[in-house]
Amino acid sequence: IVDLPAPTTLKEANEFLGKINWYRKFIPNFARIAAPLHKVTNKTKHHRHEFRWGPDQQQSFDEFKRLLTTYPLF
Repeated sequence: IVDLPAPTTLKEANEFLGKINWYRKFIPNFARIAAPLHKVTNKTKHHRHEFRWGPDQQQSFDEFKRLLTTYPLF
């Protein structure tokens, strides 16, 4: 998880969200942390070319990686 690269496509971002979603009940403030990721993944098929990974998404991504590798999840 620590070495996981940041998503570069809408598909990769959606896959990451799908994988971490199982942990939502174990991570406090999951929705708040995930909000920047949802902001760029809530695209329709016709707008997926608008995918932009910015500093807010990177911060959210890094925070999830930190929580999943250091926080006592259970």
